[in-house]
Amino acid sequence: MREFIIALILFIPHLSYDSSLSVDWVKVNKEIVGEGEIVEIEAKISNKGISKPFAVYFYYDFIDERHLIGIKYYESIKYYRYPKVRWDTKGLMGKHKIIVYVDGDTAFCNITICESKIKENLLIKEVYYYCYKNRDNEYICIYNAGEDIRIGEWYITTQPWKRMDKQNKIIFPDIILKHNESIYVTKNGSSFKKEKEFEADYEYYDCSTLPDIKREGKFILANDGGVVCLKDRYNHTIDVVIYGNASFNEGWNGEPIKNVKRGEILIRKDIIDTNSSKDWETKVIGQSDYEAWHGIANKGIAFCSPDCSYIVISNEIIEAKDIIINMYLFTNPFLMDKLLKENASIKLLLDGNVYGGLPMEERYIAYMLHNNGGEVKYMMSSEEIHKRYRYDHAKYVIIDGEKCIIESANWAKSGIPVDSSYRNREWGILIENKSVAKFLMKVFLHDWNASIEFNESSFTHGKPPKDYTISYFIPEGNYHSRFSAFDINFPFNITIILSPDNAEDEIIDLIEGAENEILVEQAYIEMEWNEGTNPFIEKLIEKNESGVRVFIILDGQYTINKETYEILTKNGMKVKLHNDYTIHNKGLIIDGNKVLISSINWGENSVRRNREIGVIVESKEITEYFENIFWYDWNYEIRKENEKTNFNFYFVLTIFIVTFIIIYLGRRNSKWI
Repeated sequence: MREFIIALILFIPHLSYDSSLSVDWVKVNKEIVGEGEIVEIEAKISNKGISKPFAVYFYYDFIDERHLIGIKYYESIKYYRYPKVRWDTKGLMGKHKIIVYVDGDTAFCNITICESKIKENLLIKEVYYYCYKNRDNEYICIYNAGEDIRIGEWYITTQPWKRMDKQNKIIFPDIILKHNESIYVTKNGSSFKKEKEFEADYEYYDCSTLPDIKREGKFILANDGGVVCLKDRYNHTIDVVIYGNASFNEGWNGEPIKNVKRGEILIRKDIIDTNSSKDWETKVIGQSDYEAWHGIANKGIAFCSPDCSYIVISNEIIEAKDIIINMYLFTNPFLMDKLLKENASIKLLLDGNVYGGLPMEERYIAYMLHNNGGEVKYMMSSEEIHKRYRYDHAKYVIIDGEKCIIESANWAKSGIPVDSSYRNREWGILIENKSVAKFLMKVFLHDWNASIEFNESSFTHGKPPKDYTISYFIPEGNYHSRFSAFDINFPFNITIILSPDNAEDEIIDLIEGAENEILVEQAYIEMEWNEGTNPFIEKLIEKNESGVRVFIILDGQYTINKETYEILTKNGMKVKLHNDYTIHNKGLIIDGNKVLISSINWGENSVRRNREIGVIVESKEITEYFENIFWYDWNYEIRKENEKTNFNFYFVLTIFIVTFIIIYLGRRNSKWI
């Protein structure tokens, strides 16, 4: 408005006399353009009089403020000038007349603006803007959910509100992005590969041998807040992401995405696009993104703690030549001794930040195995490595590249007890299948390569003090062992699931498929997650209301379970708080033919932030084995009371009989006196 008023002030003094200035011609660089293109308009202004200040006005269709394209000002003119302006045609489809005006004279030319926006389904899939220090590996991933499309001259900008030729941008080369294909562009290709473990497609600063993508202006993703906008070559907004303290209305609804921490990636949940923060979640850079693994095994062993887990695992260790162990906690000295007695090649991955601090027993075991030639690493952060998961809470073993053990138990005295009368209820299964072993080895190496080698001189994670001795005391309990290991010699379907990769969706689908009965045995269940109610619980409530029977066993020692108990029972489910021996299990049984054996607690960290491993087994025979254990635990208190009642009855009966015999014999003896 201010420029238009100034132009009128310059224009008014020349209205009262014949002008010596004229517009000889006006032209555009292209007479037919796509809507959104920047058009260059040029005119020739001639002077037949004295030199003077003047202004040249460019309009389209009408000479008024609304249709003003631009103004060029000059202090003087001798013979002629060639003023030029650039015109953004976004939103102006159709035929238009370009008008140039100077001192009462005008000239015209025509231009046709054609529809240019095509049907597309490209989405911004990932945005990594808040890098770890000294990494500079910010990146953006674009995903094609539609048909194959050529994206030459499409671009990404952080300044979509500016005119197209004023925006900073990184511009895609003339390539075809195929259906279901992604393309990664990063600031630093070398650092990207170090964290993501694969090559990006392009980088926008020349930092490595990776192909460079064309860049205009300073393109950097702000840490505190910004806009990332995907545009086609005509400046149409294809997709946009708003985060932090930034704001932009075109293509976005509601508040920006908040609270993304350093080292976290913004990741689109799925291809359903609501153009809001609800579409997005966060994930620590470097975490894997594996699909669930499906296959068939023909042999294995089902087992449980405290009954028979030590026997099964000990036997497998004794015969092994190559042992890969991922264990959240390893404090059982008897299992350590089994490993030390063998000449097997050993790799042991432990969590370096276990809840409550690293036990001295584990440091001792790590040192002993390391000193014996084994390789030991901790998943934890250092100056060079950043921990990818809240906890490495997985519990699995790979033996000789052909057997796998997946379980809920830590290798502690309570989890794998020597004496079967003591302590935790755990489920486990050994599976003989080279393909499963190969897949788990891939997962293991992904985590192993981003972990820190054991250093015996470390004050917090190294060799224990010289005066430390590990305890070989074997604790005993009141549990009566009942279940032997179950040898499996028939085909059964298996699905390997991982947290945080796919476990949430797989468990929800497992529950969703229930038609008659759901049995849950968990150490604890968190009812509320950050975004609302635990999705597993929401699904259980839904299935229960549909008529599916739901039974849940929780450990009675967790305070959190008391609230969970009250809420679940109010919703019609059968829930039992177990107080007689520790329930450390993380199991699920569906309709008597599917069973989940895993390390996955039903808390948000376990599902969405920890490394966890589980296996879904489809087999009535195997499921029946674990179902019998479940009902044993469910009925334990009742059985104990019955045993107590029977004990009292037989005790009283025995006393009565003995008393009767004594009296009877006494009377008989009295006759002989």
